[in-house]
Amino acid sequence: MRHTFRSVWLAGLALLATTTVTPPANAARDYLYCRDVNAYELGSCRTPTRLPTSPMGKQMRWVLTQFSAGAPSLTEAEVEQHVDPQLLAVFPAQQIIAAFRSTVDEVGPATFRGFDYPARQHEGVALADTPTLAAGVNVSVSPATGLITDLGLTEAPPTIVPRGPHSGWFDVGGRRLFIRCTGHGSPTVVFENGLTSDWYDLQNRLSRRTQVCSYDPALQNGAFTRSDPAPTPRTGADRASDLHRLLRAAGVRGRVVLAGHSNGGLFSLLYASRHPRQVAGLVLIDGVHPGYHRRNVRMLRNHLPQAKWREFAAHVCDLPPTVIDPEQMDICRSEQQTRNALRRHPLRPMPLSVISHGQVAPGTYPDGWPAHAEEALWSRLQDELAALERGSRHVVATRSDHDIQHQQPRLVLHEIWTVIDAVRGHNR
Repeated sequence: MRHTFRSVWLAGLALLATTTVTPPANAARDYLYCRDVNAYELGSCRTPTRLPTSPMGKQMRWVLTQFSAGAPSLTEAEVEQHVDPQLLAVFPAQQIIAAFRSTVDEVGPATFRGFDYPARQHEGVALADTPTLAAGVNVSVSPATGLITDLGLTEAPPTIVPRGPHSGWFDVGGRRLFIRCTGHGSPTVVFENGLTSDWYDLQNRLSRRTQVCSYDPALQNGAFTRSDPAPTPRTGADRASDLHRLLRAAGVRGRVVLAGHSNGGLFSLLYASRHPRQVAGLVLIDGVHPGYHRRNVRMLRNHLPQAKWREFAAHVCDLPPTVIDPEQMDICRSEQQTRNALRRHPLRPMPLSVISHGQVAPGTYPDGWPAHAEEALWSRLQDELAALERGSRHVVATRSDHDIQHQQPRLVLHEIWTVIDAVRGHNR
């Protein structure tokens, strides 16, 4: 969901150690938000800005040196001293050197000014100024080796400073999740999927009239999540459990309207089934249907050569590598969990709005793939989601692909407000 600079390299890659859980970082108290530079700094707001002596800090120093100087004398041997072999297996040293140089050529040298959030021991997002943009430099390192497992340079996300009793880092059982709540009023809108920075603008507009919360799921988007890591693989049940604990820990009371995008639509259905008294309404923004992968396999049998279909069916539920999905979300198991939950506890009557994409982004399907059949199935499944509640709304975002909340934010706001008004009407 994160919008990135067009020359992003290694974007979205995060070969995180996924078998251990990082404990809550006490080092966060050593960081101060410095208004003058709109960043978190270590120790004080006096210059020069310091980097921590943590494993991430040591590697961040090396990465920032390359982004500031353009890596003119960088060698493959030096890269291999800093970069984990798992990442080198995907991006060889020479390719990393070329990426450093081309990025500096395009955006200019980077000057460090602080962090986007209080950095963790093994992950952090440094904020840096370049002649052409404010940049975010993300670095993750392996807890086992101290070597870099993920790095990149993107357009900087907004620096989010938690304010108020319901915002900040809250313990959900030995690890912390970050939540941002703004505004006042009931019901509370809760965004599901993506980071607080992804929902930042939409949340600011929506919170003028009610309370709105967004949170950073564990591991989503690698170093950019402000929340502590969690064991993997993850499922929708893990997401629903985390969110329930987080809302309780943050003191968010009363009924909520869940606005879930993509997989977040699936997780919102699961949450609503599990916590029917808490959920007052749903907005599913191009949400995943609980039967999507199973029915997609069945549909494609009539559109693919037999050998190709068998290969697809055999691997459709495989977990993507961590370079693609740091969260290691088991989506097929999550769909099964949601089907089972809805079978046992169907949704209670509530306002529901379904928003579907009307455009297909270039590169969504490979050449020769039955895109028309895929889109027809997605449309049918969106109709079925709308059919979960009598009197629901199903709106097609004619000018958007899957990223509707960024491409047609007014439409998303309108549908959320429609559900809020319906909930308030029901409560009068």
